[in-house]
Amino acid sequence: MQHRKPTIFITLRHGFTLIELTIVIVLLSVLALGVSSYIGLGASMYSDATEREQVLNQSRFVAERLQRELRNAAPNSIRTADAALLRCIEFAPIVSSGIYLQAPVAPQAGTELRLAVLNWQSSYLGAVPGLPLSIYPRQPGDIYGNTGSTIPFSGTETDDMDGNSATRTVQLASSHSFVLGSPERRFYLLSASPVSYCFNAVDGSIRRYSNYSYSAAQPLPPLGNAELMASDVQQVRFAINNAVLTRNSVVNLLLQFGQSQASDMFFNYEVHIPNVP
Repeated sequence: MQHRKPTIFITLRHGFTLIELTIVIVLLSVLALGVSSYIGLGASMYSDATEREQVLNQSRFVAERLQRELRNAAPNSIRTADAALLRCIEFAPIVSSGIYLQAPVAPQAGTELRLAVLNWQSSYLGAVPGLPLSIYPRQPGDIYGNTGSTIPFSGTETDDMDGNSATRTVQLASSHSFVLGSPERRFYLLSASPVSYCFNAVDGSIRRYSNYSYSAAQPLPPLGNAELMASDVQQVRFAINNAVLTRNSVVNLLLQFGQSQASDMFFNYEVHIPNVP
């Protein structure tokens, strides 16, 4: 007779009490809150850093471009003007320059100019209206006003028969007498339009203006083409230190960028103007 071993069935019944579930829910909530706060802080830091980098990139662009253009400005052509919510710096870009071998200087008057210039282009005389030609500008009025130091460059080019392509003889369209001669006999051929950079405190922008006329009074803002160069600008300062015997003229630029006045993103430049009359 065979004996079978008894089979024992054990049923385990285990559950969670309400207190345990409540504790788990509270712990998961605290953990989720901490994780979400950490992720949110990281996302906010990344967003702020990205926005700050964008502002720095555009501010660096406008600062570098303004510096380069100022270094190519005609001597004593840089001037500034302020209005209630507008601040502008204006200058005359140089198209070409060289040495004059002959020019009518007071008290003499005449139409003949003999110029030594390497990058001569026949279009200089064909420009309408004539590009400004300046000899010994000592102040902004000598370029923007009617003092006799700057004239429209128009006339005809004649062959001086010297076989030297670097020298040009030009017969001006009308007789003229320049106020003073340059000590180094320099002349400057200027752009058909001055250029202005203007800061607008209303929208915090910097715009570049071009394609407008020379005027004795600095326009605010100029009535020309306006290009947006930078936004999120909090403060701009332009200061001009005129040339003295020991140095050329210097322009100080202070540009503050950011979303608020408390921003610490500054560009402070000292631009030396190499061109002299």
